[in-house]
Amino acid sequence: MNQDQIAAPLQQMGRIMLIRHGRTAENKQSYVGWKDIPLSPAGVEQARAVAVRLAEERIDAVYSSPLSRALATACPLAEQRGLSVRVRDALREIDYGQYQGMLKSERKLRLKKQHLFLPLPGGESLFDVYQRVEQLLAELYADLIAARHLAIVGHFWSNRMLVGAISQLPFTEIFSRSGYRPETGSMFEIAYRVDADQAIQVVTSGRMDEQSKRIAQ
Repeated sequence: MNQDQIAAPLQQMGRIMLIRHGRTAENKQSYVGWKDIPLSPAGVEQARAVAVRLAEERIDAVYSSPLSRALATACPLAEQRGLSVRVRDALREIDYGQYQGMLKSERKLRLKKQHLFLPLPGGESLFDVYQRVEQLLAELYADLIAARHLAIVGHFWSNRMLVGAISQLPFTEIFSRSGYRPETGSMFEIAYRVDADQAIQVVTSGRMDEQSKRIAQ
């Protein structure tokens, strides 16, 4: 067999559409964290805009945080396709502990400076969030090596940690090498390649559009 007859290694392409839930009445005012509050009217419109934007996109599975604001954003995507939402605790927002529900005007939390590894009183550190989304990625491995197209609905910090983990960035480099700061209702696409040896490599990543952000303004 000559060189021209040797087939190139098979590569498959998959996608992850990482979505932050729609807006709530408290997102801008307080540290919401694990507090379970519904979408505001603007947030409901953002969730609808996400569903419209992704209506023609291939989505093989929908994963979501168990918090109602995330589920209300994920359910329309799943219902369009006759899928069930796969709820995972690992996608929850950071647990703010004793600061949960506190007005941001009352106390300025500097998570990246003071709580990278040190948990918030009664809550979590950013590294705790990173560790749980890493565990979720291990669970998703079968989906990823099958090059499936996934929609994942989470929160500000859990989504940031997930982008870093998918990109195989060390935890301490996430904030210096990733400019991803998800707005409510935003969609971030990661295209990845699965090599013949089942190694997963990110090919491209970036915001999908600004539609749902404009709705809430």
